[in-house]
Amino acid sequence: MVNMKKNLIAVCLGLACFSAVAKDNVELRVDGTLVTAACTPTLNNGGVVNFGHIPLGNLSKTAVNRLGRKPITLTITCEQPTSIGFTTMDNRQDSLQNMTISDAWPDGSVSSATGNQYGLGFTAGNVRIGAYTVAVQPSNITVDGAKADGLRNMPSNDIYNTDWSKMTPAGATASGHPGYLRTITAATTGTLIPVAGKVFVYPLDVVAGIQATDTLAITDDTEMDGSATFSLVYL
Repeated sequence: MVNMKKNLIAVCLGLACFSAVAKDNVELRVDGTLVTAACTPTLNNGGVVNFGHIPLGNLSKTAVNRLGRKPITLTITCEQPTSIGFTTMDNRQDSLQNMTISDAWPDGSVSSATGNQYGLGFTAGNVRIGAYTVAVQPSNITVDGAKADGLRNMPSNDIYNTDWSKMTPAGATASGHPGYLRTITAATTGTLIPVAGKVFVYPLDVVAGIQATDTLAITDDTEMDGSATFSLVYL
């Protein structure tokens, strides 16, 4: 009888130790902040970047044709100081013709990565016209009138990723593709923490390139049809 009691005690102790380290449930937390501030993004010129009429006879028949650089400015206006960023999404991704576009970024470097380019639509013969890039001018960003540093996170589906790095002229790219989204925001000079402000100004450059005219095989006037959506990210 004594031995049986000892065995029972040993079993009970074993169960107690097991239950102290093992759990059969886990908690799901849903976090977020309801903000009272509202912010509005606007692009000057109605959001239109116009490269004008481009005579095909002036273009290369066999090489990528860089059409030039056009400026446009994104302004984000908030009702009260807010930490805010933005993403871009290519609305014509199916028409993207990946190519090497020279002098695409503010430092003069080329663009060749698919994730950093946007589609320009199709010809009447269903040929992809080309691609364009969108780059921030990092040295000209302002928040409430003061110079600010541009920040970006690594491209992914997690637009709230807070692993920020300072934007450089060679890495001032927006990214507009699923799985390759990047949030861009601003910080007080010399810091890596998004700053709260009421008016954020991001000067942008758009550089476009189209395929060789022999490849395009255009016989009628053809409209380029690039389109991207800018969306705000409350940080």
